Amino acid sequence: MSANNHIEILAKSSSGNPYTVRFYLEEDGISAFCSCPAGDHRKLCKHVIRLINGDDSILYDGNQKQILLDISTHLQGTAIPVLLSELNESEILLENARKNARKAKKTLEKVVLGK
Repeated sequence: MSANNHIEILAKSSSGNPYTVRFYLEEDGISAFCSCPAGDHRKLCKHVIRLINGDDSILYDGNQKQILLDISTHLQGTAIPVLLSELNESEILLENARKNARKAKKTLEKVVLGK
């Protein structure tokens, strides 16, 4: 659904019931609100992140792909793609750091505990 600068998308949830994500298109970006528990607490949830990343696999209604494309097109003229890229890179670094920490801990266990 769309009304002026307001767009609603239904996002899949783990419970099977969709969450409603509302986007308000603004000249220099967007505002987003999700009906999930994190969104209710005004946190940036995975549903919003995945949608602004253009991930159509999270769409509850596959007929909303064009709406998602419209949002992605709107975002191209904003700072959001750069910020998403920084977030994605940071998450990759974090995951690599976690893997390195687990490996270091196992090595330390072998030395200290003789495992």
